[in-house]
Amino acid sequence: MRIWTVGLVVVLAVMVVPVLVLMFMLAGDTGRGASQQRTLAPGTVPQQYERWVQQAATVCPEVSAPLIAAQIEQESNWDPNAVSKAGAQGLSQFMPGTWPSVAVDADGSGTASPFDGADAIMAQATYDCRIAARAEQDLASGRIHGDITDIILAAYNCGYGCVLAAGGSDVGNGETDDYVPSVKARMLKYTSLSAPADVGDWGTGGFGSTVVAAASAWQGAPYAWGGGGPSGPTQGQHDGGVADSYGDYNKVGFDCSGLVVYAVAAASGGRIVLPHYTVDQLNDPRGHVVPVDQAQPGDIVFPAGGHPDHEAIYIGGGQILQAPESGGVVSRASLASLGPVDVRRYG
Repeated sequence: MRIWTVGLVVVLAVMVVPVLVLMFMLAGDTGRGASQQRTLAPGTVPQQYERWVQQAATVCPEVSAPLIAAQIEQESNWDPNAVSKAGAQGLSQFMPGTWPSVAVDADGSGTASPFDGADAIMAQATYDCRIAARAEQDLASGRIHGDITDIILAAYNCGYGCVLAAGGSDVGNGETDDYVPSVKARMLKYTSLSAPADVGDWGTGGFGSTVVAAASAWQGAPYAWGGGGPSGPTQGQHDGGVADSYGDYNKVGFDCSGLVVYAVAAASGGRIVLPHYTVDQLNDPRGHVVPVDQAQPGDIVFPAGGHPDHEAIYIGGGQILQAPESGGVVSRASLASLGPVDVRRYG
């Protein structure tokens, strides 16, 4: 973590990982990020810290358990005794000059220490939430722009001052610009892919329900033309037209077929990785033709005609989940909005 302390930037090198599995960035969205909707997948964090990671997620709605866990993995790889070359300490890698401002004796041991896992985790949540509270004000005033999760992570790494200077989370230094997507990529492993409770027709489990659950975890992620793959959202691509006018090439998210690639790969444990092009998916031999009146949650629906330029995931109850178009986000819609459809079932 890199934090501003009395005007001084203290640099801690962070691990750099490939950016093709980045978590979504809602560029220009001043609303709260989707992190508060995400719950911790059981058994993904060391048992002695699970209680504290869950508790940390109650400090403020902008900071979720998967976010806390992913930060810790990025910062220290769950080593409570970690010390960086710059002197950052513990699970959450607080600098000695910063620790007193957030120190808490969370477990009642009598000492507040960055090397105590419980103390570090709750201090991390406190620090993240302080950033979030300040960011909410600056987003509302237009002083900064971007996704609240991106801003929290950027400020955790380089300090809130650099976020202000940049007008958002895209601060333009290599370390922070790698840190933000790296943490968001790690969030996936800690996120429970349970289906939302407000949809009644999910089925009773199995492949189709897992397709729905995997895709529904990304509601609110931005549309990015060419984005999405078996590991999750990816950087959008240039299309030389409409998508470029929306800046899709600067977003990390899904297009319609990329969301399907991800959901089917997740449901199959990576056994089924579909091609990205919609027509190729429609004609893929692993897809079984299903009559429209027999569609089930997790089936893939295409506008009828043999050469679709869109597709979506049927979630039941006459609804679909889709990455609709540039400027939109992964969201629900009526199946009827697609008109006549062809249905394919994988798995």
